[in-house]
Amino acid sequence: MLRLRLKKPVPAGTANRTRLPQVHNGSGKVAEQSDAAKFLRTAHAEAYTRHLLATSKAVTVDMMYDEEAKAFVTFVKELHGMSTFGPTEAAALDNTAEMIRGYIKSMETNKKKIPLSAPKLKDLKNAVGIG
Repeated sequence: MLRLRLKKPVPAGTANRTRLPQVHNGSGKVAEQSDAAKFLRTAHAEAYTRHLLATSKAVTVDMMYDEEAKAFVTFVKELHGMSTFGPTEAAALDNTAEMIRGYIKSMETNKKKIPLSAPKLKDLKNAVGIG
């Protein structure tokens, strides 16, 4: 049985009227923040398969969970084995995309060759958001 405590007692003779309980404005916000923090710490089962970088055929992104660091670690073999990490799978993939953007911009600025064919490089740029 659930009992709700009302702020003001219901006056006699008004038993047929429905009265909503008063809820503290901040309580919902605190619960929402707590749930959001818990959600962000848990791994999303499909994050790895739905991320644009994971579905791109331009490079292979390997991911593993490091128990000691309590983080997901990614490796991109085609780009000199570059590696990054994140607390969740999605965060690790986002960090990998950011790392690749920086790598591509740096290599192009310094007029150095990126070890990918032109079609794969174009696909990779689209996957990480360089247009």
